[in-house]
Amino acid sequence: MSRVAKARVFYALALTVGACGWGSFYAFSTRYISQELRGGTQSVMLFNSANWGFTLLAVFASGLAKLLGEKRLVLLGILTGLPILLGGFVKDPVVLALLLASSALPWAVTWPAVLKAVFSRGGSALGREYAIFTLGSGTGFALGATLSGALYALGGPQLVYLVIALLVSVPYPVYYAYYTTEAVKEAEGVSLRTHSFSLLKYTLVAVCLASLSRELLYAQGPTKISHELDALVQGYGDWVHYALYGLIYSGGAVVSPIVRVLGGRLVDKYGSRIVFIATIASYATLYWLFIKTSGFIPLLLWQTPLYPIQDTAISTHIASLAPEPLRLHGLGLATTFTALGGTLVALALATGITEPNTVGCVVIIASAIATALLLYEKKALSKGKG
Repeated sequence: MSRVAKARVFYALALTVGACGWGSFYAFSTRYISQELRGGTQSVMLFNSANWGFTLLAVFASGLAKLLGEKRLVLLGILTGLPILLGGFVKDPVVLALLLASSALPWAVTWPAVLKAVFSRGGSALGREYAIFTLGSGTGFALGATLSGALYALGGPQLVYLVIALLVSVPYPVYYAYYTTEAVKEAEGVSLRTHSFSLLKYTLVAVCLASLSRELLYAQGPTKISHELDALVQGYGDWVHYALYGLIYSGGAVVSPIVRVLGGRLVDKYGSRIVFIATIASYATLYWLFIKTSGFIPLLLWQTPLYPIQDTAISTHIASLAPEPLRLHGLGLATTFTALGGTLVALALATGITEPNTVGCVVIIASAIATALLLYEKKALSKGKG
């Protein structure tokens, strides 16, 4: 097996292990903060927006790569587990939300370097390469989300966060050991970085608005899922509710491997822009269906596996637009603008936009603008003005 082939295998395995940790992290934390610590929907909105706030610092990824080297930069991801480890000892929902959210910082500055290594192996089939890398991520996420209930029964929140911290830290030594990219040296200088933003400006704003729409749905989810589940399943211990909540919250991640492959093929066949636009419209539709239904129906709707397809479309679109010398910077900008969209949820919270119907109007407006920008980008690039 060639070194590149080994890298593909070990990167996919490492991401699966990390996804298992993140599945436990989000499934357990959203219920623990909002229900057990009684933080409510507002605490979930704070948790999500603060998480993305720390992710904004991905904009410094290329600068750190220049300072440390791309390969050594990846090792900073080990620090991801530190704030999570401390989370088991905090009982205030606001403090815990902010502490756990800070784990996004080391992830944010290392992820663009990881993606650059992945895309450097893809040639012209970038969608397929990304699908291979993320093939097991959904399965890992679902497994971890379900596992959190048993861990909670065995050792409370301290054990849950200890295991999570280990799982999310494990991938980074693997990414380091199999960092195979011999890619073109990352471009330097303000003018070249400005050029990368110019190439991506319409996509980046669209990514920001799509992220806002998606995160507004995700902010509504935990409380509604918990309430519907508690009404449907009664008479069992807390750990059973955590396990069932985790399985439902994972949102169709069990079928993610199939969807990842499908997403990669759709992107390579129809283009990343078209697939991205389709997922934006689908998320807006899903939001309204989710908030307007009750009982089993919203729990089933939550399983719609949109994220793997949108994630593949966005990452591939950025990688296809940015020349390889600008790719790490472009992927860093994409992570930053995704985070910017997530942090706008805090603005909605601060201005009192929390009522589901009002939030839904924001989702529709943001989705429409994002779609218009992507369509205009196609026109602008075809005329050589993008």
